[in-house]
Amino acid sequence: MNLVYYSQEDPRWRNTMYSVIRDPKQTIGLAGCGPTSFAMVFSSLTGRTLLPPEAAKFAVDHGHRTADSGTAWSLFADIAKAYGLTCRQVCKLDDTKKALATGALLIASMKGGGHFTRSGHFIVLTGAHGGLIDVMDPNHDNDNYKRDGLIIEGKKNDGFVSAKESVFVSEARSYWIFTYLSEEDQPMTKEEKQAFYELAARVVKLEEKVDAPDWFVKEFGSADLGGLIHEPQFTAEDWRVLTIGLRARR
Repeated sequence: MNLVYYSQEDPRWRNTMYSVIRDPKQTIGLAGCGPTSFAMVFSSLTGRTLLPPEAAKFAVDHGHRTADSGTAWSLFADIAKAYGLTCRQVCKLDDTKKALATGALLIASMKGGGHFTRSGHFIVLTGAHGGLIDVMDPNHDNDNYKRDGLIIEGKKNDGFVSAKESVFVSEARSYWIFTYLSEEDQPMTKEEKQAFYELAARVVKLEEKVDAPDWFVKEFGSADLGGLIHEPQFTAEDWRVLTIGLRARR
């Protein structure tokens, strides 16, 4: 999986209004961590592009943007269904680690006053190893990371950090697990299975070897053409092709 990172503060959309009360001060840059996180999840899992403004518009249009408390939790199940992802909400860190081990991506809602936010924040979880959880933080230059060794930054202000599991035990409010099945991976529906079985039966019938049809014997005098054919059994299509060839030679 190629991880796709977006910052809510990207100049392309940081000043885009994200509001249900038409407040221009409510922007993706200031309050769009939820839609931005989902945009990262979708783009990473599917390999298709979904930008934060489109996810933010969905949140507003479908009633998931609150008046003054950011993005409602209800967004994730709703937008996942609309965009073809599966979504399951869990509360235990063990469940998140198991999901990450299978290749799923997660969004976590983090408490205010912690290592990621003063008032509440959504982040994307991408992996777990050695007591650490890998994170894509939509606030790429987050200044809330405390210098106590619990948040490990690689390249500063690139949005990618790792956090000790203890941070999530004490500060995560909830998690959403996202997975994606491509069309090739989707199980067949009942109708698709029936159509497949009917097609398979027709194929078997077409490939079945049968004795010479009565019309063939009537036209050419015998099934083996007077001893020319050692074992006169062919598929129905082969009898038809043979007939065309014999008629052409007359």
